[in-house]
Amino acid sequence: MSTRLQSAPVTPSLDELVPLFEEAARATGSSRALKAGYLNAIIARWVQTEDPATLASALHALLAKEGVKQLVDEQGTPVSTAATQALLAMSYPHPLEVTPEELEALRRQQEPAVPPAPRGWMLTVLTLATLLQAVLFVMADDMRRMFHGLTADQLAGVGQPLSPPPDSGWVSALLDKLERDVWRPVQPLVPWGQVALAAVLYYFATALATTARERTLARRGFLGLGAVGFVLGLFPMHYYQHWGTLTAALGALLAGLMLRVPRAAPSVPPAP
Repeated sequence: MSTRLQSAPVTPSLDELVPLFEEAARATGSSRALKAGYLNAIIARWVQTEDPATLASALHALLAKEGVKQLVDEQGTPVSTAATQALLAMSYPHPLEVTPEELEALRRQQEPAVPPAPRGWMLTVLTLATLLQAVLFVMADDMRRMFHGLTADQLAGVGQPLSPPPDSGWVSALLDKLERDVWRPVQPLVPWGQVALAAVLYYFATALATTARERTLARRGFLGLGAVGFVLGLFPMHYYQHWGTLTAALGALLAGLMLRVPRAAPSVPPAP
């Protein structure tokens, strides 16, 4: 059976749905897209004319076919999307028969794409922040070796015995214990964690985040990384380490601010 796309005076029957799909799937090039568009058009027409129960069975059989998601019309709409939209437009209970996977595919298809992320600016900001962070941490390490871990106050009192700090209660003791047992072991991992997470988020934002939802996730990831970095910068650490952590946090915040998601155009309600 051959299908004439330019003129289709008679709407095919539901029994011809699978043969029409198989014919479109075998086509190549522009003919494939045209046949997919014809198939999408008659599916939308059937929603208005056919019995919902009979049409739902035919559409479910179509969605079970291999390659239905790859058969796309000239507007970029897969046949699977047209079938899912038709099921959702039917009366109860047919919309409830749509699987979560089909709903997610429909949502992703309808979600507008976002413009490419500013890779160059983001890479420049993150690279400068990482380099400055590395320089500050190297300076902190050099200073620690030079003075053997002594603080400025201790160095000012060299030659006098260092007296133990006065006991200020259980709260101070608990904070000292948390700093000694929790914060100090993980403190050396802070710069490596900031760099690794920033690299992962950069790859996700520039290579994988193509929809508004994914762009929002990448933006929130960078902003969250920056906020955590500013909080960690308040914890006890060497002077240069403190500024290195804050520098990396600032770079993550700037990268997140660059990932602005364009506002969706307001939908115009149909005329009565």
